[in-house]
Amino acid sequence: MRALLVFSAVFISAILFGALLAFPVYEIFSSFGEITFRKTVSRTTLLSGLLFSLLYFSYYNGLSLNRLGVRFGRAHIRLFQGLAAGFVIVAIIEANLLLLGIHDLDKERLFTLDHISLLLLKGLFTGLLVGIVEELIFRGALLGGLSRQTNQVVALVTVSLVYAAVHYLKFRDLPADAAINWYTGVTMLPPALFQFADPARYDAMITLFFLGLLLGLVRLLTGNLVLCIGIHAGVITGEKLVQHTTGFLPGSPYAYLVNRYDPFIGDLASVWLLVCCVSFYFLCRFRSRRYRR
Repeated sequence: MRALLVFSAVFISAILFGALLAFPVYEIFSSFGEITFRKTVSRTTLLSGLLFSLLYFSYYNGLSLNRLGVRFGRAHIRLFQGLAAGFVIVAIIEANLLLLGIHDLDKERLFTLDHISLLLLKGLFTGLLVGIVEELIFRGALLGGLSRQTNQVVALVTVSLVYAAVHYLKFRDLPADAAINWYTGVTMLPPALFQFADPARYDAMITLFFLGLLLGLVRLLTGNLVLCIGIHAGVITGEKLVQHTTGFLPGSPYAYLVNRYDPFIGDLASVWLLVCCVSFYFLCRFRSRRYRR
């Protein structure tokens, strides 16, 4: 219980510090060009989350890339393995969506080699950037720190819940005439929870929970964060390709299997990710038994 209380205190402190930090950062960067306070507070809370999670990890474990799970030996191979696994996860979900008539190929788009290559490069850049930051925070620091203080199952579920929840913390734009001060970011926090009041988003949150669960299992069972980064980047890149090459068919009788706001994730994706979690767990157990023999 104490470990979860400390974890919760770190999480809340990170959000509050990020919200407070938004004002001086906004004051500095707004003098160089036009930026919105909403985007500023989103970025500062992310950076604050990275800072606090690393401090949390270092307090219990000492701070080193190796202890976080970043291992450079054969790192490029693990990264490519993760990317391939992420692509396969997305491909199987999308194949089912196409077969069920939930998605259809967008025939209005021009599918040239240059177009697809550019989409891949953009997706990989975004995927690697997001994957590195989020995996360092969630599977590296938070899961690595909490799993040392409590049961690994409790740590895995807790971090996966937090991972899913923070994706639905959305700051809203301020009125044009709103005064901005030190506490503006903090006052924006309660309205940022508006998506949690919408039941239509819950199936998407469950999908993200299972994705977090899969990435957490990879981290705990292999000890390799680079593999997690690769999977995360592969999923993001694959989803970017899906968004640009397929379209949602709302008239499908199976449309309930996807989320209303993001018609790629939802119940179908959650079931497949759960299958991946169970399969990966038993695969690792089987391999460990073979090595013991």
